[in-house]
Amino acid sequence: MMLQTIAPCPPKAVSDRTAWEEAAAALRREQERDAVINARYKQAEADGTLTDQLGEEWSDSIGPVGQAEWALFAIPAPDLAALEWKLTLLRNSGMLDDDGQAERVIADVRLLAGEA
Repeated sequence: MMLQTIAPCPPKAVSDRTAWEEAAAALRREQERDAVINARYKQAEADGTLTDQLGEEWSDSIGPVGQAEWALFAIPAPDLAALEWKLTLLRNSGMLDDDGQAERVIADVRLLAGEA
């Protein structure tokens, strides 16, 4: 069976890069916020000052990061780097088979983007 070539999307069908960039910025802010909480938690754990309140804050801090990741995922990828990010998120979330399929697709994206 011969595979058909898929024509590129016309420019109007390509995602709004601004929406992607805004969602990516929101994700970075959440990751930075989470990193601060994580550092405070690790320091408190190391010096024996960990409180239940900080433990709860630390435990809850990953939720907004996940929400920001999936909000970004919901936006159509404006380029191959965005598509690679989406595939990596799926792989890291355990949503792709663990038999190397995701790695092959990610490698293809990198090749098409001129990075391989």
